[in-house]
Amino acid sequence: MRIVRQKVTSFLLLLGLVLSSAVVLAAPRDKAAQKKIEEAIYTDFLNTDFDGAEGLLLGTIRACEDKCSPGLVAKAWMYVGVIRGSGRNDISGATEAFNTAIGVDPNVALDNEIATDPVKAAFAKVKAGGSPPPAAASTPAAAAGGSFTCAPAPTEIETRRPFPLQCEADDKVAAVQLHYKSPTGGWQSVKMELHEGSFRGTIPCSATQSTGSMKYYVEGLNADGDAVAQYGSDDATKSIDVSSETTAAPPAYPDDQPPARCAVGEVATEGAAPTGEACGALDGKCGADDCCEEGLTCNEGTCQYESNKKKGKGDYPKNLVGLHFGIDLANVSSSGACTADARSNDNFACFDGNQTFNGTPSLGAPGKIAGGFTLATMRIMASYERLFGAFGLEGRLGFAFNGGKTASGGGTPFLPLHLEARAKWWLRGTSAFSSSGFRPWLHVGGGVAQVDAKVNVGVVDCAPAASSGLLEMCRSANSSQAAQVLHGVPHTLQATKQLGQEFVTVGGGVMYAVAKNHGAVLNLNFMIPFPAVGFVFEPSIGYEYAF
Repeated sequence: MRIVRQKVTSFLLLLGLVLSSAVVLAAPRDKAAQKKIEEAIYTDFLNTDFDGAEGLLLGTIRACEDKCSPGLVAKAWMYVGVIRGSGRNDISGATEAFNTAIGVDPNVALDNEIATDPVKAAFAKVKAGGSPPPAAASTPAAAAGGSFTCAPAPTEIETRRPFPLQCEADDKVAAVQLHYKSPTGGWQSVKMELHEGSFRGTIPCSATQSTGSMKYYVEGLNADGDAVAQYGSDDATKSIDVSSETTAAPPAYPDDQPPARCAVGEVATEGAAPTGEACGALDGKCGADDCCEEGLTCNEGTCQYESNKKKGKGDYPKNLVGLHFGIDLANVSSSGACTADARSNDNFACFDGNQTFNGTPSLGAPGKIAGGFTLATMRIMASYERLFGAFGLEGRLGFAFNGGKTASGGGTPFLPLHLEARAKWWLRGTSAFSSSGFRPWLHVGGGVAQVDAKVNVGVVDCAPAASSGLLEMCRSANSSQAAQVLHGVPHTLQATKQLGQEFVTVGGGVMYAVAKNHGAVLNLNFMIPFPAVGFVFEPSIGYEYAF
C-alpha cells in the first residue's frame, strides 16, 4: 500500500510539472507583455499621454499573436477601455474595448483605481451582458430588428486601407447610406450601390490615414426616405481600430479579393483624384509640418513610437537655463523693536541715519511694529535645471541687495549670496515640453540666503532725562506724550529685522513657453529662514531657455 501511495504521489508531481511547463510554453510572451502594459499605464497614462498609452497597448496585443495567455490579452484590452473612457471620455470606444476584453476572457477584472464612475458603469453593463461583443471579422452581423446584415465586420484595419462593406436587406429597403467618421475627422457618408441583390459601398483611404478609432454605421431607407433598417446607429456606432501595423486580414467583399492599399501620400475619395500628403507611418518619413500618425512622433525626420522618448529619443530639450528677478516680502512684527532685548533675542537693530541707536527707549514708544508684510531685500538669480521626465532638479545662484546696515558693537553684516537647490514636479508631464503654452510646476527646496526687512518706527529716547533724574520715570511712561513731558526726545528710526541665513522653501510657478525651447517664468516662493526664524513670500519673474 505504501508503494502505491508513493507512485500516486510521484505521478501527481510529474503531472503538475508537465501542466506548469505547458502553461509556460503556451504563453511565452506574457512576461514581456506585462512590462509593456505597466509602462503604458504607470508611465504614459499617468502622464496624460493617452495616445502613447493606447498605441503601446495595441502594439503589445499585436505582438502577442497567439503567444500570450488569454487573461493577459484581455487585461490589455481592459486598459485600452480605461484609457478611452477615463482619459478621453470616449465611453463608446471604452465599451468596444471592454466587449473585446470580456470576449477573450470573461473573468477579466476592471482596474477600479484609475477607472472613473462612467467607465465603471460601462464595464459593469458589458460584464452583465448589456452590450454584445463585437462580431467576428468573417461573420456577418445582424442589424437592430434583424432585417439588415453586413459583412465583413473587422475589429482592426491597417492604415491607408479602403474598407469595403456589403449589406443584405429585405424588399422594404430602397436605398442605403454608409456613414463613417475617421479618427481625426468629422462624419461623412457614402451611398451604397445595389449589386446582385446586395448593397455595396467603400469607406475610402482618406478615412484610414491616421491611427485611432474609426466609427461607422449603415442606414437603410424606404421609398419615402424613412429609415427602416440599421446596422449600428449614430448613438451606438460600430468601431474599427486603425493601426499602422496589424496581422488582421485586409477587409474585402464576400468572395472577392481585398482592394489594394493606398500609397503613402495618396488620398483616395469617392469620385476624386488622389491629392495631398498623408502623415508619416512608423519608421517612415514625417509628413507636412512633421505630421505623424496617431501614437507616433517625428524624430529626426522619421516617425517613431512616442514611447521611444523614454529610451533617450525624446524630442524635447532637457536642460533649462534662466535669469530671474525676485523681491522679498517679510512678515515683521514687534512690541519694541528698538529695545536691547529685541536686539539680542529677535535680531532687530535700529538706526538713526547711519548711526546705531543705543539709547534707552520709553516703554510708551519703544519702536512698535503692528505686523504684516513689508518690502525687504531683492535678488537677481541665474538658474539651471535638468529634466528627468516630469521631474526636475534645479539650482539657483544669485546676488541679493537692499540689505540693512550693520549694527555697531558686534552686528552681523548683510550676506548678499543666494544659493538654492530645488526638486520640481511639472504638473502636465513630459507632453508639455514638446509644445508651447503653459507649464505649471510645484517645488520644494532649501539653501543659503539672508532677508533684511526695514520698517520706520517711532521711539522716545529717555537717555537725556538722566541729567534731570527722571530717567526711570521716562522709561516707565505709558505713552509717547508722557515720556516727552519727562524730558524724553522723540525719534523716527529705521528698524531692521535680519532673517536667515539659511532657509527651506515650498512653492510653485508657471512657465509660459513662447516656443518649445523658451518662455517667461513666474515663480512663487514661500520661505522659512532660520536660525533667525520668520516667514517670507518671494515672487520672482524671469525668462528661461531650454536646450
